[in-house]
Amino acid sequence: MGRTSTKAKNKYNKTAYRRITVHLKPEVMEVFNKHCEAFSYTKNNFIIQAIKDRIEKETGKNFDQLAAEMRAADEVGSAETAGDPVTEPGGE
Repeated sequence: MGRTSTKAKNKYNKTAYRRITVHLKPEVMEVFNKHCEAFSYTKNNFIIQAIKDRIEKETGKNFDQLAAEMRAADEVGSAETAGDPVTEPGGE
């Protein structure tokens, strides 16, 4: 029973999330660990919030609004190309 549950979770996580790898110097990691512990942050949530804060600072837009705009633009682009016939190279 446990393996089925783990398999289902892994399948969901593979489609719902993306992974990144970060290389930190030991002294940076030590400060990061202590900071997260002192303020009861998980490292994952701290990094997510830092990313959102930086994007908001640099774009001047709310992160959630920016994400919604990007999704809407993707949907419009998908709808515009959905009915287009695929043309083979060199053909008409």
